[in-house]
Amino acid sequence: MKEKKLYILTYDHGGYVLWKDEVKPRLKQIYEWMEKYPKLKIGLDYESFTFDEFSRCDSEIVEMVADLLKKYPDRVGLGATTYGQPLSLTISEESNARQLIYAVRTNMRYFGKTPNVYAISEYALNNQTPQLAKLCGYDAAIMRSHVMGYGYPRTFDCAWGNWIGKDKTALPSVPTYDKQGRGFNCCTVDNWILSRWPRDTRYSLEDFEQMFSKYEPLLASRYDDLTQEIEPITAYTEDKDNYEYVLLEDIPEIYGEAKEELITDDNDFHVQMPWGYCGNEIFNGVRKAEVEAVQAEKLNALAVMLGDKAQSEKIDDAWKYALAAQHHDVTICGLLDLSRRFIPESLNASDKVKSESLKAIASHFEKEDGDTALAVNAHSFAVDEWLEFEGEKINVKLNPFTVKTVSKNSGAYNYSWDAESGELTTPNYRLKLTDSGIVYIDDIKENRRILDNCSGELFSAYIDEKNCVSKGEWSVEISSCCAKAVQVGKIGTIAYRFEMEFNGDSERIDCKTRFELHGEHVGRNDEKAGLQKSLTVNGHIHEGKLCFNMNLCLDSGRRMVRDLPYSISEWSGDIRVTEDYWYKDDLIIIDEKVSPEESFNSETFLNGIYWICLRDEKKGLAVMNRGCMGSSVKGNRVSIPLLYANDYLCGTKMLDGVYEDEFALLPFESSLGDADLHRKAVSYAYQPAVVSAENCTGSLKEFSAAGFKTVGGEVVLTTLYPENGGIMARFCNYSDDKSEVEFNPAFGSVTAETDLLGNEISKVTGGKLEFRPWEIKTVFIEK
Repeated sequence: MKEKKLYILTYDHGGYVLWKDEVKPRLKQIYEWMEKYPKLKIGLDYESFTFDEFSRCDSEIVEMVADLLKKYPDRVGLGATTYGQPLSLTISEESNARQLIYAVRTNMRYFGKTPNVYAISEYALNNQTPQLAKLCGYDAAIMRSHVMGYGYPRTFDCAWGNWIGKDKTALPSVPTYDKQGRGFNCCTVDNWILSRWPRDTRYSLEDFEQMFSKYEPLLASRYDDLTQEIEPITAYTEDKDNYEYVLLEDIPEIYGEAKEELITDDNDFHVQMPWGYCGNEIFNGVRKAEVEAVQAEKLNALAVMLGDKAQSEKIDDAWKYALAAQHHDVTICGLLDLSRRFIPESLNASDKVKSESLKAIASHFEKEDGDTALAVNAHSFAVDEWLEFEGEKINVKLNPFTVKTVSKNSGAYNYSWDAESGELTTPNYRLKLTDSGIVYIDDIKENRRILDNCSGELFSAYIDEKNCVSKGEWSVEISSCCAKAVQVGKIGTIAYRFEMEFNGDSERIDCKTRFELHGEHVGRNDEKAGLQKSLTVNGHIHEGKLCFNMNLCLDSGRRMVRDLPYSISEWSGDIRVTEDYWYKDDLIIIDEKVSPEESFNSETFLNGIYWICLRDEKKGLAVMNRGCMGSSVKGNRVSIPLLYANDYLCGTKMLDGVYEDEFALLPFESSLGDADLHRKAVSYAYQPAVVSAENCTGSLKEFSAAGFKTVGGEVVLTTLYPENGGIMARFCNYSDDKSEVEFNPAFGSVTAETDLLGNEISKVTGGKLEFRPWEIKTVFIEK
């Protein structure tokens, strides 16, 4: 009987971020191994940013990679499928697209080739990955997170099939096999063996073959750190006739036609993050960078529509540094030296594009009489925002894709503050405030209670091994169009300032926090708490972090909803810190569930990119964020983790200085749908741009570039940018219903649908396109 083959895929996970000093020595090793081990095939899982960065600081490394790919084209492979190796469930929808786009373009620029199979080491998978990958030219995928410290996908009982994601796109994929490994803080069994045998494990590839013998073709894959000593297993496999190394490019031919259906939903992709780590400085900075990059390119697109120049080079810089800052090691290892370089570089580039584009736009507009400003709404939906401009609040109400002057006179609204009773009344709410925090918030129009914190609560934390609650004094400032409630106080030894701002008749409550720390331990240490003798879960248990707390007044039957990349999803389960260990003290215990003490199953950790909400049949409350995407939910209690500073496996970061966060609360009625919530959250994140009307020197009074009509569905523009002499516009249908969109832009015509790389898929005739539910489409607008 012919011996069954075991295919081995081994890729070095590394690159400039975290591993820059290790790249060159490993490349030299690979040269040696190519001669020493004729069977070996090996790939380079470096973020594509590596090649841009080393081309500036050590071009020899790029030359070595190019030489290896040329000298051993069938034995050394390129594995870079993202530009910055992000954790894809913690970056925005457009960031997910750009991670793939810039990876392909960078790979092609330096090496004239790019992988045709999407694969990753750490968690860059989500339910829209099949659609995004296919739109970037990928033929297949490895649906495995090989290192699962921060995320993992579901498993499947088959060797190969069509991964069918959110919009029903089918992408042939090798899944994570059932019982191959799933859970935080571990890795797949084959990855473990291929990275650590024989020094750190008694289990071998023969054990792997026996455990998963029913799968054929059988693939053992490794995407692990380039510092791992893999030569012993490389030498061992050289003498095994049934062991065959493969590269990504070999996968489609080996597996052939995919017949099984590997259907996933949004909740099959689990993620955990150490919210509050580094004072949320990196998470907040990454969000700001990705938002500003989109804002900059949209404004530049509008300027181009009016006849001004494209600034594609600066837009590329803004995106590339934002994507590099999204690297999983920057965020989860707290690499502040890199984040404090990448994020300002990105913001600086975005600011230049925004400034020059707004100046160009303003030059086309007429300055109106009176006190006015020029405002720009680059969204595909109308906005109603209150903005700070030149030291005062102005109300900006704009139709989609509209530029016009707006009055600075914002009118008068009914606000009152009774300092004696501690009651603040706004056009929408009545709040009871005490030294302990917020006692309640009532909806005065609907005569119902939104939030009830009993005797009052604001912040809680476990500080220097003591349970602490906040206490302070409120002051309230009221003007004709807004009210600002500020509490200044202390929680433990940490001084804080908390602001709630109410603007006009807006239902959104904008919040800001400011904490001053001097090395306090914030959050629980798992070992000291007697929960686990491991640092792996520190930073991921939100209980004990410094949290903003709310007790909502929701009825039974409540549901949790959040947004994900190009998606809105209901979440009904618990997210545990760890699930099925496949090893424990190097014993394979595949079927054993982790004990209750270790599962920390008392709370649900709910993550959303821009927002999360809890709602019942009649009402709800959404939390919109500007960086900290995590919330802890237990019943009707919602906690937003803002600070963590304690022992942590990936680098303990104690905090000394001032740390700030921004988020917003939006109580709503049942008539507000999930797609409406998403638009409101996007409007909070990407606010209209405003520039002084003094810069207006032209003759235009208003410019509307909208020109598209939707029938059915909930199609939303995600970005707009100049490219190839025209404008690229990307849309997503945020709906379970199909939609038809008719385009009639004021400045040109939609001539083609393209893939993410700008390659034409089909002509657009009659200006109409159909969208499947949750489908992403990019169109080219010819001027």
